[in-house]
Amino acid sequence: MHSRPLKPTHRGPRASRLTLAAITIAAFTLTGVGLSAPATAATQTTDGTSVVTDAFSRTVASGWGSAASGLDYASNRAADFSVKDGVGSVALVPGAFGTQTLPGVSTRDARIRANVTLDALPAAGNGATFSLTLRSNGGTSYQARARFTKSASLNLSLSRYDGSTSKETYIGDTVVALRDVRAGEPITVEFVAAGADASVQLLARAWKSAATAPPWQIDRADTDAKRITAAGAAGITTYLSAESAATRLSVDDLGVWKDPVLSGGGSTPAPAPTTPAPAPAPAPAPAPAPAPAPAAGLQNAPAITAGSVAVGSANYSVPSGAIYATAKNSTSGAGTAASPYGSAQKAIDAAKSGSTIVLRGGTYRESIYIPKGKNLTIQAYPRESVWFDGSKPVTGWTKSGSTWVVGKWTYDFDKRVSFNKNLDESSRFIDPAYPLAGYPDQVWINGSSLKQVGSAAAVKAGTFFVDKAGDRLIVGSDPSGKTVEASVLTKAIQVHGEGSTLRGFGVKRYATTLNMMGAVSAEVPKITLENLVITQNATVGLYAWAAGHNFRQLTLSDNGMMGAGANVATGMKLTNSLITGNNTERFKRAPVSGGVKITKSNDVVISGNVFANNLTSGLWFDDSAYNVTITRNVVRNNGEHGIEFEASNKGVIADNRISGNGNTGLVIYDAGDLEVWNNTFQGNTRTISFLQDQRRQVNASLTSKIPWVMRSVNVRNNVFSYGGGGCPVLSQDMTNTWSGNDFGITLDSNVYHRASSTSPSNFICWANGSAGTKSFKTIETFRSGTGHDKKSKLWEGAAVVDSSLNLVSSRLAAPGATSAALPAAVASATGVAAGVKSFGALTNAPR
Repeated sequence: MHSRPLKPTHRGPRASRLTLAAITIAAFTLTGVGLSAPATAATQTTDGTSVVTDAFSRTVASGWGSAASGLDYASNRAADFSVKDGVGSVALVPGAFGTQTLPGVSTRDARIRANVTLDALPAAGNGATFSLTLRSNGGTSYQARARFTKSASLNLSLSRYDGSTSKETYIGDTVVALRDVRAGEPITVEFVAAGADASVQLLARAWKSAATAPPWQIDRADTDAKRITAAGAAGITTYLSAESAATRLSVDDLGVWKDPVLSGGGSTPAPAPTTPAPAPAPAPAPAPAPAPAPAAGLQNAPAITAGSVAVGSANYSVPSGAIYATAKNSTSGAGTAASPYGSAQKAIDAAKSGSTIVLRGGTYRESIYIPKGKNLTIQAYPRESVWFDGSKPVTGWTKSGSTWVVGKWTYDFDKRVSFNKNLDESSRFIDPAYPLAGYPDQVWINGSSLKQVGSAAAVKAGTFFVDKAGDRLIVGSDPSGKTVEASVLTKAIQVHGEGSTLRGFGVKRYATTLNMMGAVSAEVPKITLENLVITQNATVGLYAWAAGHNFRQLTLSDNGMMGAGANVATGMKLTNSLITGNNTERFKRAPVSGGVKITKSNDVVISGNVFANNLTSGLWFDDSAYNVTITRNVVRNNGEHGIEFEASNKGVIADNRISGNGNTGLVIYDAGDLEVWNNTFQGNTRTISFLQDQRRQVNASLTSKIPWVMRSVNVRNNVFSYGGGGCPVLSQDMTNTWSGNDFGITLDSNVYHRASSTSPSNFICWANGSAGTKSFKTIETFRSGTGHDKKSKLWEGAAVVDSSLNLVSSRLAAPGATSAALPAAVASATGVAAGVKSFGALTNAPR
């Protein structure tokens, strides 16, 4: 296996596993350590005094020459840059980082803006990144990054270099600025940095150049002690993922202004960290921010931000009598604030049940075990960055031809893929096109991942090989003067202490095999996980079994096979979490991969989460799950299905936004007793599938309760905005026995939309017994042929939902359909009053 990019990617063989390079920031990553706060009101700006204006009305064969204002550009790769036909051009090379700096500019408070066009959107890899840079000086700078993704979105983020490109602090969250970017379409990116004393205000936004500029999409205050207060140069940087195909990027109308005027709300700075002596007084929990007013047509509900706080920004109170630990990898210390234990495991071993263990900031390169009988709370020290890291620095490299080698590399991980450690079932899980997916090895250079190859002869720049016969680690990129890290530990955290709580830190880079059941495993009842980032692990990030777990505000990202899994986890709750970029190793969709898969579990609640950009499915229930609640989630841009409910029974699927998924938005397969209400579907290849095959329940005690038979599925008040699939709604009996009406499905009071009467050409494809399926071209023929959707409406032409997947005002005013009153069971699951009548998602989406 190998290191991988932060986002899931459709990439070539052995694509890299995770990129934390300074020049690649993944969407939805919440792992930064910078202290920042969101804006309290909209910030208004005016340009200020012009310093640079460049329309690129010149011709330069190598580099960008001089701007019209007379200032010269300086580049690290001049041969990749040129100016012709009124644009500054960049030849984007896979794995290459390019810069164009204006060293003659020295500004503190500044605005920079440019139009950028990408010739071809990435079809694989982590995409192309264009960054605007301010206050660049001696290895420090602020960056606003716009990343073009393979899902045609543009992700926007902020970061700060703290002395070099290998020391990067992420400031705030990544946002999706645009969702429908096209190749060759000009995009304007704008960035402001202002202030220095108490905080530095950072503003960023991106929009289609032909449109009007939106409000600032990111508005943060950097209050960290390392904030950059000095003036510096302005410029741009580019990067192309090593797994993305070479392309060209064009820049036009680049401008820099000094002393822009800011007015309006501005960012509220986060409180500065305090120096304890020796333990801080318990900090009161911050008052919750008031919920924003709901969009028109939506019901009031508390605001939700999905995912963990950034590692290093959690601020949990420290109780008296707490046990302290620090990352020295030793057994020293007394467990006090003045003399903390030298490892987390030493603190666990010394703690009595009921204790709180406080981890001081640092990197804990260890595996920990909470034993039976110890109910412990383990948390990060307030506003200190704590990581459990399964990798270690690797030094002592020797050049050998075109490669670099380190000897005595004796780490030999189990590459067999199975939930049973005594079996090798790799063929069930591994796509032959990606034969090394099961190898847990991972390597990074300066935070940038290398991809694993199968032989020493195949090693080239950006790759590595583990020579087990010769006990060597071989890399193809020069490690001189750089930090090289490789995974050496297999398990991060195993919890056997019932009722324990883990919160406020990160877990990354463990070489976990599937049979270890997650880098983190909750194996006994009533485990609470909160504000954890679990990322870059070789197979599964988190696995759980036993009853009563409460998992909230987690970020599960970029794990090799799956973000999380659970089995026989009755009463589990997964709420307000971000599950993104998982299955980076391209394991087969089945039997398991993607965001989250849950089996044999009753009474599970999945609410307020974002499932995005997982390579295969987002959320999957299977194998006799029962009484499931799936509400208020955003499920978007997953490579296969958005939500699957398979071989299970009973549940509420309501108030979800399901969009842009590569196969089907919602799959209901051998399952029944479902209430599917008030969801908004948009742009999925197929909107919804109702499937039945020959399988039946194999557990005799469950044949009545969970028969694996499609029955009693009520579909009401949904908005179905079709994508490009030929059968946007499908009912299908794999045995060609049933007709669609035999499934027990009822569809009514829904709003449908398609681009035209022929796009897609079918309205619905309906099971038709031995004849297979029957296609209905219009809602009228479907209504008359089946009796369904008598109170529904099909719209054609103009969109019926906006970019937030809310009904547009014209359809709110005149939906054309008659909505049904929300039943009590759905009302209870969604927190909305019974009897409400509306179409599509009921409440504001998680952010």
